[in-house]
Amino acid sequence: MKRSVTPLSPATQSMKCDGGCKGCGKVHIKVLSTDDAAHFLLRENVAEALLAFPMTHKIIDVSEPDAIAAAGVTATPALILDGQVMVQGRVPSPVEIIEMFRERYLDRSKLHRLHSMVVAVDLSAGSDNALRFAWHIAQKVGASLEVVYVMDSIFDGNSPAHTGFLSGYQHTMQIELDAFIRETMSGMGVKYEQPIHSKPGQSKPDISPALHSKVIYGFPEAALEEYSKAIDLLVLGTTGRGALGKKIFGSVSTEVSRQAHCPVLLVPPDAKFQGLRHLIYASNFDSLSALRVQQAVSFARHFDGQVHFVHVGPGGEKGTALERKILEANYREAHPEQPFLFTKMISDDVTGALYEYAFYHRVELIVFVTHQRNFWESILHHSVTREAAVDTDLPMLIIHSDDDMLA
Repeated sequence: MKRSVTPLSPATQSMKCDGGCKGCGKVHIKVLSTDDAAHFLLRENVAEALLAFPMTHKIIDVSEPDAIAAAGVTATPALILDGQVMVQGRVPSPVEIIEMFRERYLDRSKLHRLHSMVVAVDLSAGSDNALRFAWHIAQKVGASLEVVYVMDSIFDGNSPAHTGFLSGYQHTMQIELDAFIRETMSGMGVKYEQPIHSKPGQSKPDISPALHSKVIYGFPEAALEEYSKAIDLLVLGTTGRGALGKKIFGSVSTEVSRQAHCPVLLVPPDAKFQGLRHLIYASNFDSLSALRVQQAVSFARHFDGQVHFVHVGPGGEKGTALERKILEANYREAHPEQPFLFTKMISDDVTGALYEYAFYHRVELIVFVTHQRNFWESILHHSVTREAAVDTDLPMLIIHSDDDMLA
């Protein structure tokens, strides 16, 4: 009996790579076999798995014996994900392939793992609130928390000499940073004493989570962007009223949120941590990825949070029924205890509509998943120009889907 390959959905098809995508964040799936029937069946099962766990991807068919051997495969059919042989010598079922996707990609997600957090401070009242907010999250998720102060680069090179003015200035700023942390934490009933010659992960044994501090060098935007490569979540304060405004620290926050290599949490100075019981997942066609949905849901589960999927678009927009179906399938699988909530809002102002929804549903965090960074740039533009965003104290979590995975 002749079998037909299950077609990819329009949304999934649109996420296929057209080649030349090294470093673009797309998953490379190789299907290897010298047997046409086995190759066909494996291709079909991969297609079915991608319907349930859609990812930005490129499928590569390999049938030449020399190419198969060069890939390290000794028995066909075989399936390779981003260079790693997942199975060989048999055809895995769609369910098995979905589990392979989840284990390889969700477990490598920084937001899902969330072992290390950094909060960048400028010793202002706005950044002390970011520290408080970050501390509550670190407690909930069991992450270590490092407090970083960026010392502006007024010298050539990436670090000062071990002697001289700059070295002394670093010591002074370290003392001020520790005093800032001590005062901020004491207001929460937490005693902080920085260990002498501390290293990341070290702290007094009576402090949980692990809390430490560090002074780093460079221009804030560039220094924090580089620092973000090795951490799971970066927390930044904003200028508050006017949310993503143009004051010094606010401009640093917005620039870092655009360029960071890990998820970024932006915290206005008047934002109060109340448990994150309701979160908006700012749904759009670029965020139609099971991996991204499950990242957000995984984060929300630490707080027993309800995720609201909200899509904002013009009236008569096509594709939202499919979007809802994909989000619902992956949300229920990832977090069956919470009901699925999906809302379509008709508006040309994405940010304004989201804040309106947040106000009426007591939302405490908005999650933006950006498949392309220019989407986030457009949100930033609206955030500083639209009246709806001016008076918000709502934190925002930004996930850049092209650069938030462990190496």
